[in-house]
Parts: sequence; C-alpha cells; structure tokens
Amino acid sequence: TKALLTVTANNQGRQYGAANPTLTLSYSGFANSETEANLTTAPIAATLAGPTSNVGAYPITVSGGVSGNYDFNYVSGTLTNAKATLLATANNQTRTYGAANPTLTINYTGFVNSETAAVIDSQPVAGTVATVLSDVGVYPITLTGGTDNNYTINLVPGSLSVTKASFTATADNKGRVYGASNPVLTIQYSSFVNGDTPAVLDTQPTISTTAVGTSAPGGYPITLTGGLDNNYELTLVNGTLTVTK
Repeated sequence: TKALLTVTANNQGRQYGAANPTLTLSYSGFANSETEANLTTAPIAATLAGPTSNVGAYPITVSGGVSGNYDFNYVSGTLTNAKATLLATANNQTRTYGAANPTLTINYTGFVNSETAAVIDSQPVAGTVATVLSDVGVYPITLTGGTDNNYTINLVPGSLSVTKASFTATADNKGRVYGASNPVLTIQYSSFVNGDTPAVLDTQPTISTTAVGTSAPGGYPITLTGGLDNNYELTLVNGTLTVTK
C-alpha cells in the first residue's frame, strides 16, 4: 500500500506592505531515500495574504500533491504579517519674538501601499512649550501619541527657533536758538511687542549731539549709538538739532 508522506508548510514572517516570502515545504516520510523529485506532482503552498493585508496571522495551506506511492498528510503553516515601521518627524519651524506659533506639522516616511497619514488610526500630535511671550531661543517641538494597527510609529522631535523681533529707535528732531542750552534729547520707539516698553531693553541706545551753546546757527546731527536686547534687533535712526538765530 502507499506510504504516508507528511508535507508541512514552513512558517514565514514579513512586514505589512512587503511581498510574501517564498513559501516552502518540509517533508517527512519519504522511503527509499526518495525526495519530492520522485513525486508525480509536488504539493504547493499558498496563502491568501498579500501586500495590502492587515497585520495578523494568515494560514499557509498545502495542496496538489500526486504520487502513485504516497498518500499525503498536509499540515498548514502560518504567515505572520508584522507591523511596518513609520517615522514621524516634527518639522522644524521659525518665528519672531512676540509672534504666534506657526502651525506645527509632521513629516512621515515609511508608508507602504501608497498610503498617507489619513490611514493612521490615531495620528501623533505636535506641541511646544513656546508661547508668544517666550524669549528668543530654541524650543523643542515634541510629538506624542500615534497608534496604528499596521504601523509601529517612531516619533522624532523637531525645534522651534524664536528669532529677534525688529524695532526702530528714532531720535526726535529738536530746535533751539543760538546760545541756548541744548534741549533734552528724546527717542521714539516703534514695534515693541507683548506690551514691552524701552525699560525691557538690556542696554538702551545712547543719544547725543555735537552741538553746544556756542555752535553757530545750522543743523547738527542727533545720533543714536549702542542699544542691545536679547529679544529685539535694533535699527537706529538719527535726528537733527536745528540751531536758529
């Protein structure tokens, strides 16, 4: 009578979105040192899983063997479809001091099957501790959350760079008569944010003029020098002291 040949589908594994590996078989029960080459028709292994199949375990079935000397005992195997790796990276952003934070966005790499972020069961959320009041500097953009049945999501933080705001310090034009003392020299400031005033400047600009009491009638520059601040980039605009007769 026919001998019994056990044909077992070997277990396999792959990632979601990848092609199936080559499905192989193991044999037990050959007689006379024979191999599958002695079979009239060798069995084949098959699975219903494809690149778009969700993560999970899928049976590998065996069928189709024909032989005059053997009966077949088929043992199924398992194709384990594991999660693919998805990299979620917070995009770096820049804004000026006092401005609202820009929209925080995420860049993804590793999608398969032409998928996009729309397929993610729960998308990561980008956030930062920086606010409109935050000083100039670099602040982390962190990612939290993010889960999906088919992807393992790795989160990569980014950074928000807060740069100096621009503002202008302008020397007020002044006038006086020949022989009089110079008036008090004053400065007008524009473009402060967050309700700041000149008092917040680390170093205030210095104002001066070359005109003295004996200076002849004419125009004399009122110049601004210096002025520094961590949160502001200063532009200095000179004025004029006009000495009249």
